Amino acid sequence: MTKIEVTLISGRTAKQGIGLEEGKPSEAYINSVCMVQLCPGDVEKLGVNEGDPVTVATDHGSVTVHWEGDEGLDSGIIFFPYGPWANQVYASGTGSTGMPLMKGIPAMVEPGGKVLLLEEIVESLREEG
Repeated sequence: MTKIEVTLISGRTAKQGIGLEEGKPSEAYINSVCMVQLCPGDVEKLGVNEGDPVTVATDHGSVTVHWEGDEGLDSGIIFFPYGPWANQVYASGTGSTGMPLMKGIPAMVEPGGKVLLLEEIVESLREEG
């Protein structure tokens, strides 16, 4: 199984904004944040096909999501829209800034895993608390 080292960056997307208008439980919102964007060369290195899940792991956690290709990304960079799935791989500390670090995070990406439903993500947080 191939793993690749990447740098994770996060932000908001237009699709996410449209999904937020429908509501966070909406299919449009969930589809816009339960995914990462990868450059086509990294997709090839991973050997994944459309519809295959990928697992993203950092020193702070891991999560399995869907992926889509993005010609605008350089090799070794992945984009993860803000949301419940992305929150699983960020540190909880803010360094007194009020916001966790969400850009420039070293991460590993590998094929496979089980994509959790929103309800399963929420339940896992309840169990940890």
